[in-house]
Amino acid sequence: MDGCGRISLGGDILNTYCPYTKHGDGGGTNQWITYGPWDLAPGESVTIVEAEAVSGLSRPKCEEVGRAWKLAKDNPNNSYNVVWKDGTIKTIKYSDKSADRYKNEWFYTGMDSLLLTFSRAKRNYDHDFGIPQAPLPPVYFSVESGGDRIRLNWGASPSETEPDFVGYRIYRAVGKADTIFTFLAEVPKGTYSYDDISAVRGFSYFYYLTAVNDGSNNNNGVCNPTGRLESGRFYTRTTEPAYLRRQQGTSLKDLRVVPNPYNIKAQSLQYPQEKDKIMFLNVPGQCVIKIYTERGDLIQTIKHTNGSGDETWKLNTTSRQVVVSGIYIAYIEVTEDIRDMSSGELLYRKGDHTTRKILVVR
Repeated sequence: MDGCGRISLGGDILNTYCPYTKHGDGGGTNQWITYGPWDLAPGESVTIVEAEAVSGLSRPKCEEVGRAWKLAKDNPNNSYNVVWKDGTIKTIKYSDKSADRYKNEWFYTGMDSLLLTFSRAKRNYDHDFGIPQAPLPPVYFSVESGGDRIRLNWGASPSETEPDFVGYRIYRAVGKADTIFTFLAEVPKGTYSYDDISAVRGFSYFYYLTAVNDGSNNNNGVCNPTGRLESGRFYTRTTEPAYLRRQQGTSLKDLRVVPNPYNIKAQSLQYPQEKDKIMFLNVPGQCVIKIYTERGDLIQTIKHTNGSGDETWKLNTTSRQVVVSGIYIAYIEVTEDIRDMSSGELLYRKGDHTTRKILVVR
């Protein structure tokens, strides 16, 4: 990358532009090695401002483009239909370098986003850091797995008394914390809880919550795009998964293993973005699950103590080795007498047990 933001990747690459001419304000990128030296007269000074920016294509688009390019590279003489950056559908082929052009055109759209981010940082500095401010985030945020819902609770944003304050926006991701979050709901100010009843049993969920205003303090477009402002996601984004948990089963006959058989080729259809996961459903609320190989070797022990009917096995051993293809035996034993909370009926006696066979195909 040169001082004007031009990037060279080799081969048949598009020529790019200088951010001075694109954005008109000098915002761009450069390679800094050191500062100075400068010859300064008495009373003169130098101001150094560093701005860090991360921007570019969305993760789904990166994965889409990357998979298409990899497929073409692995089969260099085959043609594949893809969506180019102008929205047209055209074929690419690795052998004629059209796959590289497709990848690089999309790449440069991300570079432009990065330069725009630096441009906004430059304009913010030029205006003495007078950028419109988003509301302050909620003072706390908690997520609780429940039997029929996942409950979100938070404390009021300190900005809630401001006249432009609107409310709170909730976002959710499935499978892992480091992925794409989608908008789930918006609630008005004065609301400090939300029940996610759309969660699916067995899936893991991650959330973040933002405070949002009506954008009336952000309407001139000088330092950043106009419109409503939200507090940053990283103040509240969760890193531990939440689950929709069901009540414990009422009979060992109802206990199920899902998926069974487990086939690695179908893992994307089972629990999104969670590889090597199976679940025991309708288990007693207090039990131990022991996993044995077909020849009787104990490889994993899971103590289930949270009172729910759900438990997870990540297809690993106690030494954290991933299990190979084969048949495994799950032995489930109740660890204490369990009664129905409403009727007092004895559901399970300590020592009650059952077994299930599990087939793993890799």
